[in-house]
Amino acid sequence: MATQEIINIGALPNDGEGDPLRTAFQKINNNFSALFGTYYDTLETYTVGNTASQIIFTTTANTFTQAQFQINSSNPETQDSQNILIKVAKNNNGTGVKWVGYGTSFNGNAVTSYDVVVTGGNVNVTASPLTNSTLQHFISYQVTWTGPGDPGIDISLDGYPSGSLLGTENLLIVTTE
Repeated sequence: MATQEIINIGALPNDGEGDPLRTAFQKINNNFSALFGTYYDTLETYTVGNTASQIIFTTTANTFTQAQFQINSSNPETQDSQNILIKVAKNNNGTGVKWVGYGTSFNGNAVTSYDVVVTGGNVNVTASPLTNSTLQHFISYQVTWTGPGDPGIDISLDGYPSGSLLGTENLLIVTTE
């Protein structure tokens, strides 16, 4: 877990004792980065038969940002297997995802095709087996999301109520490097 970085605002307005703007905004960026989470894990799952769109991975869509999956799908009855790297990102409107598959490699024949869709409030990675067999799918994944249902924290300055607009003293123009 990351440590919160406190911005030094000095003792009095314009006393020159606080952090410079660049340092303050670096701390702000670091604090916001800590609000986002990335999760790494692996799993093994199976599909049975050649029914299309069998879910092999699912995660909540409302907090999903992006993900990367390395999938090895194999048919234990034969020597057929394939590997693929899939990268996924949520659309700007938050209701769907865009994905691309990279570097598919095969040992023998192809065993399945993949899709990534948003249904029922979840982001689902699906497999559509190309054979009427039980396929094994080994998945290594990295998912980035905003905390599980965590709306974040209110940010305010001492003496200013949370949610108030922040302005400069005497309406000074603030510029950065």
